[in-house]
Amino acid sequence: MKIADNLPMILYRWLLIFPALSLLVSGCSDPRTKEVLLEFKQQPNEKYVYHVADSVEWEFVDVDQKRYTFQHLQNQKSEMVVESLDSALVRSLTMTFVITQDTVLNAPDFVLKRRKGRSSVGREFGFVLRMRKNGEILKVVTEDPKMAFEFDRSYKPSQPVFPDRAIAPGYAWTQNFPVEVPHGNPTVAATEYRLNSFTRVDRFDCAVIDFKGALEYEDAYKPTEEKPADFMLKKYRSRVASEGQLFFAYHHGFMVKKTNLITSTVFTTTYKKDNTEQQSQSIVKDYELITLTAIHRAGHDAITYNIP
Repeated sequence: MKIADNLPMILYRWLLIFPALSLLVSGCSDPRTKEVLLEFKQQPNEKYVYHVADSVEWEFVDVDQKRYTFQHLQNQKSEMVVESLDSALVRSLTMTFVITQDTVLNAPDFVLKRRKGRSSVGREFGFVLRMRKNGEILKVVTEDPKMAFEFDRSYKPSQPVFPDRAIAPGYAWTQNFPVEVPHGNPTVAATEYRLNSFTRVDRFDCAVIDFKGALEYEDAYKPTEEKPADFMLKKYRSRVASEGQLFFAYHHGFMVKKTNLITSTVFTTTYKKDNTEQQSQSIVKDYELITLTAIHRAGHDAITYNIP
């Protein structure tokens, strides 16, 4: 039999095989081309519990050019309660923190005197956030203005405003956040984000987002009659850089894990009462790891996690 006589049978077999090959190829799509829409999906009355581990390295160079270094270790338990969700899908989130471990290593005498031997274990603080589903923080509500400023300068850069469309690994975007400086001019924090990849963390499919942000600002402190000092004024020139990764469970719509290195460099000029000036500098490197430990949903038992 000639090959030409077998062509109908060969074509028939290929018609049978081709659908199976198509299914196989479509089932093995390249994860680098997958697109996902990133948005928060937490619901009212849900509570998310996180463990916060801080390792802070301090370096001071005083007015006499003496250098001091020490380390501050602190653990916190953080709870985020979803209070409400309005018609515009803006969430009201109550954030509370309690310090569970507080240790200093190799601290100089002036730091120990300032602490007066007291530990911060058990101290609680918190605030309320108003957040859109894309992660944009509309408002930080707190009785302490310093707390709002600390959130803006240190943590807002690690809170991306997600794009309004599905994105794939390699997609990058930039955001600018206005920051109100308590005793200085307003400034802007500029942050770059990039969807790095997808990975599995515990039982969650996560988008891995790289972030890198920076801001500069000037601030000042003048002693009051209630708190007199041996100087007239201190001026601060600060640079803050934030860099890390965010692991976002895109099916469920919440953060599973975050790593963040916040580096603050402060140059201080002290204006003395005798009309002299003194220069000093401090560098603080704050290594932060936040991991999900539990989720509480109304009418259900708490689900606990052991995120590495």
